[in-house]
Formats: sequence, structure tokens, C-alpha cells
Amino acid sequence: MKKIDPFAAETIVLRVPVTVGERTVKELNFHPPTAMDLFTAGKYQDGSIPFLFEMLRSLTGESELIIKKLFPEDLADCMVIVNRTCQRFYGSINLFDDKGGGENPQTADIPSGNSLGTSAESAAS
Repeated sequence: MKKIDPFAAETIVLRVPVTVGERTVKELNFHPPTAMDLFTAGKYQDGSIPFLFEMLRSLTGESELIIKKLFPEDLADCMVIVNRTCQRFYGSINLFDDKGGGENPQTADIPSGNSLGTSAESAAS
């Protein structure tokens, strides 16, 4: 299994480029997370949709307009990185809980430390 460094810079090539005005974004570059990223997103409830979008915006440096126009599959790829970052810092945020998410197959290579399964699965183990 490939080990993932949640503090390394990463790039996601978008399946569907996003255009705002005359600017087209074909990839999102995630910088290594800093305390400022957490501080910026901290104005929202941990794990809430606004929190996750603010973390994504902060980690990529992109505008809210770009983030809001992401294709669903591109957003899912980005949220895997956001989730991994949040788990390392907070230890308890899980995008795929028993409130409708289910298990995300893209998270299969994430080293264990916190379960990415549902709460019911966690309770059973």
C-alpha cells in the first residue's frame, strides 16, 4: 500500500476545467497545510459543508467562485485531501459518516488512525 503524506503539496487535475471570467482552472494545487488554514476554516462548525469548502479554498488558494463551480467528481477528489488533512489535525472529522455519506472508495489508501467507515461500523468493531 502506498503511504500518503497528508502534509505534502498535491495537485489534482480537474476532469472538467472551471472558467470564471477569462480565467480557466485546469488543476488545483494544494499547499502543505498550515495553522492558518485551520484558523481560516475554524469560523465554521467542524465538519460542516461551509467548513469543508473553506478548508478547500484555503488549501488551494482559489476563490469561492472556482470552488463552487467544481464538477462533482472533481470535488470528491478534493474532499479526500481535505478529509485527510482534517483527520491529521482534528482526528475526528469524517466526511463519510452515517448521515448519508457511506464509504468513499478513494480513501482506501489512507493510513488508518481514524476509521473512514460509518459510525455503525465503528461501533461494531
